[in-house]
Amino acid sequence: MDEPRAYHELSKHRPERFAPGPGHLDWATQPAPFRRYAGARLIELWHRPLEESPRYDAVFAGPVGAPAPLDRSSVSQLLYDSLALSAWKAAGGSRWALRVNPSSGNLHPTEAYLLLPPGALEEQGLLVHYAPDAHALEVRAELPAPLGEQLRAALPAGGLLLGLASIPWREAWKYGERAYRYCQHDLGHALACLAIAASALGWQVSLLRGIAEARLDGLLGLDRAGFAEAEWADCLLWIGPSQDAEPRLPEALLAGLAALDLQGLPNRLSRHYRDWPELARIHAWCRAPALPPLLWTHSPALVREDNPGLPLRPLLHRRRSAQAMDGRSGIQVELLRAWLRRLLPEHSPVPFALTGEPPRVDLLLFVHRVAGLAPGLYWLGRCEDRPQALREDFLWQRLDGELPLYRLLEGDARQLAGFLSCGQEIAADGCLAVAMLARFDAALAVGPWGYPRLYWECGQIGQLLYLEAEAAGLSGTGIGCFFDDALHELLGIADSRWQSLYHFTLGRAVWDGRLTSLPAYQQLRRSPKSGSAEET
Repeated sequence: MDEPRAYHELSKHRPERFAPGPGHLDWATQPAPFRRYAGARLIELWHRPLEESPRYDAVFAGPVGAPAPLDRSSVSQLLYDSLALSAWKAAGGSRWALRVNPSSGNLHPTEAYLLLPPGALEEQGLLVHYAPDAHALEVRAELPAPLGEQLRAALPAGGLLLGLASIPWREAWKYGERAYRYCQHDLGHALACLAIAASALGWQVSLLRGIAEARLDGLLGLDRAGFAEAEWADCLLWIGPSQDAEPRLPEALLAGLAALDLQGLPNRLSRHYRDWPELARIHAWCRAPALPPLLWTHSPALVREDNPGLPLRPLLHRRRSAQAMDGRSGIQVELLRAWLRRLLPEHSPVPFALTGEPPRVDLLLFVHRVAGLAPGLYWLGRCEDRPQALREDFLWQRLDGELPLYRLLEGDARQLAGFLSCGQEIAADGCLAVAMLARFDAALAVGPWGYPRLYWECGQIGQLLYLEAEAAGLSGTGIGCFFDDALHELLGIADSRWQSLYHFTLGRAVWDGRLTSLPAYQQLRRSPKSGSAEET
């Protein structure tokens, strides 16, 4: 496992130097934010009003209600609630889009491709690319009838396959060698977004393990000529009615999909770009082989009866990343406890059961302003109650019997949180900050593909923190810039059993009054099912 360790070491920030990066932002080569395929046929989508929404808390326990039929309306709703635009922002002469799925630097390396069986959207089966700027599907291939029937026969009724891919140049333009990290935790955010949106439709989202990830480029049409910037497939998902086992895709089907005649030419994202060879190396090394399928279990979540009945979809589309916190506002300890319960895998099978793998990320909390809890450092054990590899001179005072939450140190940790997050004041000005500590050695012992999946878990945690903050009328933001080993030193970590992978902060945001907010989609269409005029 030397390659993931070498890359991880190379991409660490330190107080005396940052990880290798471009050194400055070359605005002339900033990548275009949207992948499009010129000449591909477009299938327009729609959505229901946001008020037509299940209860927010219900979706984390498992699929809500009867599964929606697989059709244009449900596919549209799935994508609208997970990967679509949420708004446009404008200032001066600049205009940029925000999306339902968060991304480091709002750079959005994640792309989505769907394999739809015959009869789902059209008579024939389809390979399509989701274009969030248009909320539409670009048809990359219409499956010949025999191949379409093979796909229909291989998939359980009422479901589809969705592949997620990353364009590393979008992140490397700004972040250099650290870009692979950001691509992977952005993918984790997207996985959580899809799982939550699917649950609202009564659908399950599960990772397919039985296909080697190196084959996914061919299945999604990403291995063909014409891509000026590399785009790599990361995972393939089953989305549809709940199943007990992973569907088996026969070799003839896989070979036929990889040989499809494709429509449309991928757009060029930059006039020229700088190659970062380490990104290609770490990506190739960390691709999982075909793995034994897992049984998909459906353990009931621990649901609290006193949770508020907030509607889900307005929260999904209202979520924003804060750029600054007010440094004054606080929360009650009961709210913090509710947030932490949400992050426990047994309380939220959606999204944490998606990969079928055990949790490997615990949380270090920098508590600043929480009424009923003294400021200081705290530990939430999502994997086990108390880890054995951290400093013994911490207090390790368990606070109650319900949450595996420990007080480590009391005192004002604001300056410490800001310093460790590359000097960013936002980590000190929120109600609390979070560092996500992963069981690094345990993940790599399974295989090098365990490395990116640690980031997926961090991204899922981050997405739930975003939504929990929004549900409380507050805001959050992910922090990808932090001093890795300085944090490890604080915790007494002298080896690689634990590594910090992602930081986060929550509080009351200070919004820039110079920015104008515009609707995500200007043109109005009517949804055949709701019968009402809608923004699309």
